[in-house]
Amino acid sequence: MGSQKIINDLRQIEGILSKAKFLRLALSDEDIPYIVPMAFGYKRNAIYLHSSQKGKKINIFKTNPRVCFEADVETEVMTAEDPCKYNVRYRSVIGYGQAKFLEDYNEKVEGLAILLTFRRCPFNFHNFSCYRFF
Repeated sequence: MGSQKIINDLRQIEGILSKAKFLRLALSDEDIPYIVPMAFGYKRNAIYLHSSQKGKKINIFKTNPRVCFEADVETEVMTAEDPCKYNVRYRSVIGYGQAKFLEDYNEKVEGLAILLTFRRCPFNFHNFSCYRFF
């Protein structure tokens, strides 16, 4: 069995998040778990997600805003002669929180900018009508 080390250092956590290509967002629809991979942004201890305003996860958020997320990097399957000793090496962040819809237009634009900047996606809002996203 592999060793588990809990990372509490914010710089290490942010380092893992900055390398993760996506996160897995876990929700609970009453007593039925639901998990979905999503692109994300991170700033000031907050995760930013962008999504359609319709769909299963949005319906779940409205009834149960409690969420859990997981993001991982540096994943590797560790093989062994004995298949029972196979293992996985990785670095990950797991977090808990509450989903909050951004209602204010300026907050929405800021959230999308955070997501795009975090993902290193160049984007000029002055050349595009952001209202279409919200």
